[in-house]
Amino acid sequence: MSPESTVNLTEEFHYGSELQGRGYMTELDTLVGLSIWVLASAAVMVGFLNLYLIKKLSMFHNSFGVLWISRTIGDIGANLPNVFYTGPVTIFQPKDIHPAVGIVAWTIAFFFSFGSCIMVQSVSVNRMIAVCSPLNYEFIFTKRVISTLIIVTWIAAALIISMYYIVPCSLLGYSPQYHEHLFIKCRPDIDRDYSLFATIGNRGCFSMCSCALVMDTVTLIKIIQIKVRNKAAAKQSAFRRNVRFFAQAAFQNITMMGTLVFQVLANNSKESGRHEYFVLAYDTLILTQLNNGLALILFNPEVRTFLGLNCCCLKKSTAAVIPCSTLENDNSAGSTPKQRYIYIIGKHVRAQLQICMPTQSIST
Repeated sequence: MSPESTVNLTEEFHYGSELQGRGYMTELDTLVGLSIWVLASAAVMVGFLNLYLIKKLSMFHNSFGVLWISRTIGDIGANLPNVFYTGPVTIFQPKDIHPAVGIVAWTIAFFFSFGSCIMVQSVSVNRMIAVCSPLNYEFIFTKRVISTLIIVTWIAAALIISMYYIVPCSLLGYSPQYHEHLFIKCRPDIDRDYSLFATIGNRGCFSMCSCALVMDTVTLIKIIQIKVRNKAAAKQSAFRRNVRFFAQAAFQNITMMGTLVFQVLANNSKESGRHEYFVLAYDTLILTQLNNGLALILFNPEVRTFLGLNCCCLKKSTAAVIPCSTLENDNSAGSTPKQRYIYIIGKHVRAQLQICMPTQSIST
């Protein structure tokens, strides 16, 4: 490279220019920024709801619940920067942003996202053992093992994030213009537009999540075998609960795999040439973390009952919704949610089911 070229490169180079806004707003910026802010805010709120539900419902007072708490904390921590920085800065596109701000936002988000990703794998192992070897489950997932697993997970996340600072020219930061975490060039003469360590990390996360899907497949095969060969065991409440816990873990692994596909394709590089990859990689990650929290509600009727979302029936003759308060005040319906549910189904066996509003009186 000639001395003249070196001088020109030095004059044009500004460290952290990738993390600056364009100085004016576009419709796309507003749309993407709002989607980031809305999804991240929802993920944070649903995350805190998960923590509340785990505290209140005894069915989660076990190793699965403890792992889910750790994973949920990761999702909450990963989305706080999106709520307070990434979403607003994408909408308003300010210039003259200090590079440290975008780097810190990425550091916090990546640390918690990576820790949450590892915890998802631990949940998959937890579910596989619960279904495939239930007799050994309590001996394997002791309090000491769970505590050690969680501590090691977050230490590993801290070590991984520190490598981005140790390996030369590997740092990332959030770019309001590209709507994604981008590689930051550390000097003007560098001939690559991607982080070597991030490239390895993206593919490593993809491989790790693929292993979780393999474990989910093994668990699913075992569930099918039990339902076919041992119908009595398949009807036990403990087995059905394990199946539901497995379903919510597998659900989040599938959505995470879709996210990692876009992460690998984008590779935090402007030279990928596909802006839609940036948007999809970032938004689908937030959506996956939101789905993680929603899975606890969607796959567990006990949770929906606790929240007042599981009581429903419509009287066919009058087409009127029977409110939940009717069941709560009817002593003959039983003392537990399950007994009340069986009672109302038996009483209105030919009724058309619809979702009802708890404690809301509806005239016929």
